[in-house]
Amino acid sequence: MSFLTRVRYMRYARQYVIFAVVTILIALGALLFRGLNLGIDFTGGLLLDIQFEKTVTMEQVRGAVSQALGMDAQIQQVEVKGGDNPEATEYLMRTPVLTDEQKAQLFAGLTQLSPYELVGEDAVSATVSSELTRNALLAIAIALVLQVIYISIRFEFRMGVTAVVALVHDMIITLGVVALTQVEISSNFVAAALTVLGYSMNDTVVVLDRLRENLHSRRKDESFEEMCSRSIQEVVTRSIYTGVSVIMMLVAMIVLGGSTILDLSVTMLVGTLAGTYSSIVVAAALWFLWERNHQGGRHPSPAKARPAKA
Repeated sequence: MSFLTRVRYMRYARQYVIFAVVTILIALGALLFRGLNLGIDFTGGLLLDIQFEKTVTMEQVRGAVSQALGMDAQIQQVEVKGGDNPEATEYLMRTPVLTDEQKAQLFAGLTQLSPYELVGEDAVSATVSSELTRNALLAIAIALVLQVIYISIRFEFRMGVTAVVALVHDMIITLGVVALTQVEISSNFVAAALTVLGYSMNDTVVVLDRLRENLHSRRKDESFEEMCSRSIQEVVTRSIYTGVSVIMMLVAMIVLGGSTILDLSVTMLVGTLAGTYSSIVVAAALWFLWERNHQGGRHPSPAKARPAKA
């Protein structure tokens, strides 16, 4: 990847920002028109894991549920857990909260299709789901605020702001892709989102730290744009190698992990991809444009630059 160390990255800073804005708008459009496929952790309801002894089609299950309850349910066929019956089929059914009478009618209707085993039953009330939603948003907001404070103290305020803008970009892109693919969002999504924030911030800090170091040791004959490009050249290979190693693991989780951790794996994969490029395309580019504009297009010489903080 030696060619990556020769690219003058900050020459295209404005194009980076335009690209980031366009992708954010596309993601917001996906959220607006497709919406998120919220699981019962967030909406409240009943999740039933039913394993039939004989082969039963999804249309048969859907018809039985509709006839028993007079409503539609989200039905998903999953891999059969355990056993050596080649005819067995297994489904996950998501319904609103049901009364005991409604559940009895549902189970009676399913029995007519085939003998079955209730592998799992999980009920979440609307109160619990609302509290989980509030706590998830609060956790993400606290993480963003603390990271602004940390970067502002460790580096400078403008770097802190641009780093958090990159994090917001990563979350919007992740939500947009999740909306497009309609991957179900469960409580795993919260853990994945916070993990993505931590990974993205780590990668962004590496880039900003190198910018800060080179800013205070800039050569006299080196322009501000050249210094910023050199800083990215020194860390871009490391960022790509780290990102690729994480992505390979996440792809394996998506392929082999099954539906149970699909929302976790997809969220982390998209967030890792966005976090890897946003450190340069969003955080570094925004800081470069903001810093250059703050100095009226002419950054102070190295002799006048502030000493680096310990």
